[in-house]
Amino acid sequence: MAGRSRLAPFRAALRFARRDAWAAKARSALIVAMVAIPVAGLSGVALVGMSMIPTIDETLAAELGQADARISVVSSPDSSLIQSPTRPGWHQDEMDPAGMPVNTQADAALADPASLITPGATLVPIRSADVTIETATGIAGMSAVEGETWNVGFAPKYTLVAGRAPSADGEILVTAAALERLGTNLGETVSLRDPERPATVVGVLDGAEYADASLAVFGALGTFTGDREPRIGEDDFYLFGQPLDWAAVQQLNQSGAVALSRSVLLNPPPAGTYELQQSTDLQGVATTVVTLTTVGVIFAVLEIALLAGAAFTVGARQQQRTLATVASVGGHRRTLFQIVTASGLVLGLAGGIVGVIIGVTGGSLFMTLTSDGSAVQYWGYHLSIPALVGIVLFAMVIGWIAAVLPAWTASRMDVLAALRGARRAQTAPQTRRRWAGVFIIATGVAITAGGAWAGTASFSAPGVITNTSLYQLAIMLVLFGPVLAQVGVLLVATVVLASLARIVARVGLGARLAARDVVRNRSRSLPVLAAIMTTVFLGTVLLAFFGGSDESNRASYDRWNAEGQLMVELGSWAEDGTQSVYPVGPDVATILTTQLGADEVSVLSGVRSGSTGPADTAAHPTVALRPEVSCELQSGSNPAGACNSPFWLFSTGSTPQIWTGNLADLALILDADVSPQSQRTLEAGGAVSLYPEYVQDDGTIQIEWMPASAATDDGNTADVTAISTTAVPAVVQEPAHPIHFSVFMLDSTATSLGMEPVPYRVLASFASAPDEAAQDQLRASLGSLTGGPELVARYERGPGSTIDTSGWALVAVAALVAFAAAAVALGLARADGRRDDVTLSAVGANPGLRRSVGFWQAVLLTGTGAVLGGVLGLLGPGMLGLVDLMPFAPPWPQLLLLVVGLPLIIAAGSWLLTRPAQFDERLQRTLA
Repeated sequence: MAGRSRLAPFRAALRFARRDAWAAKARSALIVAMVAIPVAGLSGVALVGMSMIPTIDETLAAELGQADARISVVSSPDSSLIQSPTRPGWHQDEMDPAGMPVNTQADAALADPASLITPGATLVPIRSADVTIETATGIAGMSAVEGETWNVGFAPKYTLVAGRAPSADGEILVTAAALERLGTNLGETVSLRDPERPATVVGVLDGAEYADASLAVFGALGTFTGDREPRIGEDDFYLFGQPLDWAAVQQLNQSGAVALSRSVLLNPPPAGTYELQQSTDLQGVATTVVTLTTVGVIFAVLEIALLAGAAFTVGARQQQRTLATVASVGGHRRTLFQIVTASGLVLGLAGGIVGVIIGVTGGSLFMTLTSDGSAVQYWGYHLSIPALVGIVLFAMVIGWIAAVLPAWTASRMDVLAALRGARRAQTAPQTRRRWAGVFIIATGVAITAGGAWAGTASFSAPGVITNTSLYQLAIMLVLFGPVLAQVGVLLVATVVLASLARIVARVGLGARLAARDVVRNRSRSLPVLAAIMTTVFLGTVLLAFFGGSDESNRASYDRWNAEGQLMVELGSWAEDGTQSVYPVGPDVATILTTQLGADEVSVLSGVRSGSTGPADTAAHPTVALRPEVSCELQSGSNPAGACNSPFWLFSTGSTPQIWTGNLADLALILDADVSPQSQRTLEAGGAVSLYPEYVQDDGTIQIEWMPASAATDDGNTADVTAISTTAVPAVVQEPAHPIHFSVFMLDSTATSLGMEPVPYRVLASFASAPDEAAQDQLRASLGSLTGGPELVARYERGPGSTIDTSGWALVAVAALVAFAAAAVALGLARADGRRDDVTLSAVGANPGLRRSVGFWQAVLLTGTGAVLGGVLGLLGPGMLGLVDLMPFAPPWPQLLLLVVGLPLIIAAGSWLLTRPAQFDERLQRTLA
């Protein structure tokens, strides 16, 4: 009985909350909507994110098919070689300070995988290659896979979906997209190039990792490369008929091989029992999902607590007579507390259920619309019922938390005053609260700065993370710091609003009334400001991170020439190491103009900077770099990170460093006008350097004539003495982005210096990118010029941008959430300010004045919230930019639309939707 008596008040409170929610449908719907909005995003991200992370069975299907293991030989036998149990690509061996293996020699023999397995087991080699093939419109390059991919043991990694398996030489399989591109049918013959030979398409093969639009061809070993024998160290060997446990995999490691084993994936060794711990488990998609989920949880807590809390405050104020009646008949404060918090449980549960339904529906629709047909994009439909139940319970708990403060206030009401209908006056904010807010803001900034500093300590070199745990902690701190600062901002927000109100009050009567209302009624103002601030903050953070990632990709992207240009190399290399340059530059220029419609074409000449083959014994000019420019190539896995200049400057090989032509040629290379200083220097017999690394302190470039024997594969001539050196006056004119052109001079200047320029490239600019058919036709035409060897053509599209797509999508989503949040918050504020509306109508205020009040209220609250959210959202990315962990490059158009445009749109909507109260008998009762 005692237990029942303790539960009875709670059950009564739940019953009261359920009835009140049904009675006040409008207010309840607003609370449910506000809970459902972040919950929908959280559940949608959970569904999509978890569907992008494979299960063990899905990994086995896509990686191994039905094979027992995949073996790859990565070095000669090495007793120190160790690998991750589940990620064979994550392996290491003992190295000396120069980055060379300690326990083996670089030229030591590789172990034959056949000698590492038991008799009776089967090894199937699979080789990746490229192939040039004639299409319906010309010639195209496609990915090629050699080996018995049609073997039923590879299903579902590879599945024969039409036709039959190859049974004779020259028979191939293709993907469905490749069959369409080739313009052929099963059983028909296509032509492979280099060398030219026929091939018969006998079937269509689907690869699990291939998207529907992927172009790929498949054949027996040697069909495309001509080498029918397995290539140890290059091919992957799939093992059938011999399971490999962890001990067997470790034994393979000592032989220089790593393996992805079915048995190990199904039964991995316990963590801590092997040397190479899986410190990179949370990376790639998993890291993104965890980060977005963490941000989503924080956002959901803030949004629900702020807006739902404000709604519960309004509801408790409207229920104060009912609650006072309960208190007057003997109800305890605990009972009043339970009545209000029970509303949080009921409405939080309802909002959680609605949000999960919306999120799952939206996530499913998103996956359907964005799926490209690849089994590794969305590995499966990973709808986790326990996770969704947890999200619903999470929403219910947050709903209860949001109701705690209003419940505490309601339980301590003045019962007699509440029965009389008296309103409690707003109290002025305390100074201690302001200083507490300043302290919290400073703490949040300090945490963000500390996280950024910790991030720098997790890197040993640019792009090389040596302490993954510290890096993850740093990112969490960078995200948490601004979130904490938001709490401090809310404590000092009244001071900010008061300062802005004094300025806005000068605009007119409507603005003055709105400003006074905003400052005096904090309980209805702060939730609106907080709702917009948290929404804009989240959108700004994601936009800034997207922008930084986009800028980082653009900065590291290697362009051969300016964007929107197509370059054709006139040289090719034979198998004996001899380079041939074909004198077909004018013909290539004609093809680019007539067939592809190029806007401008130039045949560019260059001076050979290295030997063209064993018979070439002449000295060749190279341009010396400044003494302080260096690249420590022995630094290991990321040599570009050890260079203080573009990496390709240190690995030019036989590519010309000195290019010659006229001013129009240089303008096309730069994709810009030649500066007056560059023109004067060229006409005076000087040179223009596209990189300052080549120009010495005396304003010249140093051309060093090197013996042919000094040429190496990477172009490194640092240890070779030059035969002679020539100084040429030079200026620097840099292109918009680094490109593979070094120094330019006029033809006459190069000839006077004893150089012999040779046409090396044809460069053309286009107003729009040539389509696939035009590029296929170009490759066919280029092949006809040389009679065999294919000239390389590259069209520079530039790096892909996530901002142009995901950035605007993010703004749209943030705008929808902000509109919903603003509608709820402003609606609650309007409901709470009903008496003020009645008062204005009673004293004869015209509709225009009330609309003006609503407009300026929205401007002050949403504008201030958006600006504060935008500033705090840039705090973390800005700190990362200061320590050079990530470029600070937020997409300003999207950001301005979110921070400035969004509040103006909400304010305009508030002006349009404001309906001034009409003074009638019901309003008289309201005033009473």
